[in-house]
Amino acid sequence: MTERSLREQRRAQRRALSRDQILDAAEQVFARAGFHQASLREIAELAEFSVGAVYQLFSGKDELYREIFLRRAAEFLPGMEQVLGSDASPRRQLLELADWQVGFFRRYPQFGRLVLRGGAIAPPLADPPDDSRILADFRRSQEMQADLFRRGQQAGQLRPGDPMLLARMFSGLVSAFQTTELAIEDPSGGDARLPLAQLHEVLEAAFVLPGD
Repeated sequence: MTERSLREQRRAQRRALSRDQILDAAEQVFARAGFHQASLREIAELAEFSVGAVYQLFSGKDELYREIFLRRAAEFLPGMEQVLGSDASPRRQLLELADWQVGFFRRYPQFGRLVLRGGAIAPPLADPPDDSRILADFRRSQEMQADLFRRGQQAGQLRPGDPMLLARMFSGLVSAFQTTELAIEDPSGGDARLPLAQLHEVLEAAFVLPGD
């Protein structure tokens, strides 16, 4: 590898690190203030960059907001696919999918707050202009959940009904659990986590056929 190639590689690594630092800061500011109230200056200061440096990497708030969702979707959707591609029964996958989604937002609590600002079961597009890639990712996640309900119905394990409606109901219940958890004040400063068993009980009551 030539010296020029090494310099270009180091430059690309620094650029990627800078983008991640700015996106982390933007995620936190958007989660707290919302899209319209957030300012690029506040984001830049939190990331310890100048506003000019932010503009060198992003065109503005719209792009920052969009890239936050696309970055997280790049981890969220493959994680869903892994859970739903296991050999577990549809009933078991339902609970494991809920666990995985809760765990994802526990890892990224600021992103969880940002998603919940957009509504529990609606795509998070209320603040900036609609973005087709974010909407496509949202629809893909709902379609994967709907397919889980179709397979569960065929196996006689999950309740009958419109699979897409059931998928949205599932998202709503998981979001309600996350909202409650995020609202809990922990005096010690640690994570305040609700028992997942409580969520399992609600999901089983709502979606699992009796006797399964």
